[in-house]
Parts: sequence; C-alpha cells; structure tokens
Amino acid sequence: MTAETWLVALAVAVLLVWLALARANRIDLLHQKVTRTAATLDAQLLRRAALSAELAVSGELDPASGLLVADAANACLAEAREDVEADLALRSGSGGRRRPPALPGRVTLTEDRETVESDLSRVLRQAMGEVGDDGVAASAGEGTLAGDLVATWRRVTLARRFYNEAVAQAVRVRSQPISRLLRLAGRARMPRMFEMDDTLP
Repeated sequence: MTAETWLVALAVAVLLVWLALARANRIDLLHQKVTRTAATLDAQLLRRAALSAELAVSGELDPASGLLVADAANACLAEAREDVEADLALRSGSGGRRRPPALPGRVTLTEDRETVESDLSRVLRQAMGEVGDDGVAASAGEGTLAGDLVATWRRVTLARRFYNEAVAQAVRVRSQPISRLLRLAGRARMPRMFEMDDTLP
C-alpha cells in the first residue's frame, strides 16, 4: 500500500470514530433530557397529589368524595416514595458495596405509578364534576385551592407530553442499527413512556 492509501484509510477510520462518538454524545444528551423532564413530571405529580390531599380535607368536597380523594392522593404519594426507595436499591452494588448514583436525583416512573396517578385523575374528575356549578368546579378560579389544583393538573399534562417526546427521541436514536451494534448507550436502561389518564375535569 502506498502512503496515500494509508492516509485515506486513516482519515476514514478517524471519521468513523468521530461519528460514533458524536452519536454516543447525542444519546447521552437525550438521556439527560429524559432525566430532566422526568424530574419535572415527578414534581408536578407530587404537587398535584399534595393539592388533592389538601382539597380532600378542606371541606369543599362532600365527606365521601373527600375520603376517596384523600385515599387516591395518599396512594400517589406512597407510590412515589416506593419508586425512590426502589431506585436507591437498584443503585446499590453487589457484594454489599454501594455504587454512587450515576445521575443524582434520578426519577423512576413505573407502571404502578401510572396506575395510581390515573386513579387519582378519575377520582378527582368525579369529585369535582359532581359538585357542578354550585361548588368546586365553579370556584376553580386562580388563587383558590381548586384553581391551583386545575392549574397544576394542566402542568402535569404538559410535563408528561415533554417527557414522552424526550423518551421517543432517545428510543429512536438508540434503536438505530449503528447505535445497537456499537452499544453506544452503554448499560443505560431504555427509557419508557409514562402513560396515564390526565384528562382534565
């Protein structure tokens, strides 16, 4: 081989390595985006559950509806706590050695969390819809507890949409043949969509 052939081969190899590194960096950035949007969604879900629990004891709902809303809100808060504990358990290494978290504050949004959040949506819609024009639904203006809950609920819907778009982008890039062949995502878990009933009342 001539020197020119070696230079061309070297240039092609460098280009391929650079493209692979660029793709790996893109996957890493997409995973960071998923993590950020998951944290935002988690914060909005927690705020919605807290406001729901507050509404349940505020006296604005009838006692039966208040009890159902309180139970659903407490289930959401308990499931969020379990998700954090499960994530901490996953981060612990084998042999009793503990690994440092790869991403501080990482949020795990599980199928169980989807279920309890959907249940809270249904219970809230029923409780707020039953009151109708005479109570919560009518008084759901800004500055009221019901108004804050509805505003937070809207933010949940937007946060979930942004999170699912970030997941779709990450899955699309990770599913490309070159990404799978070179294992550019490393050992990172494949992100998953968060599907819940978040229809507003």
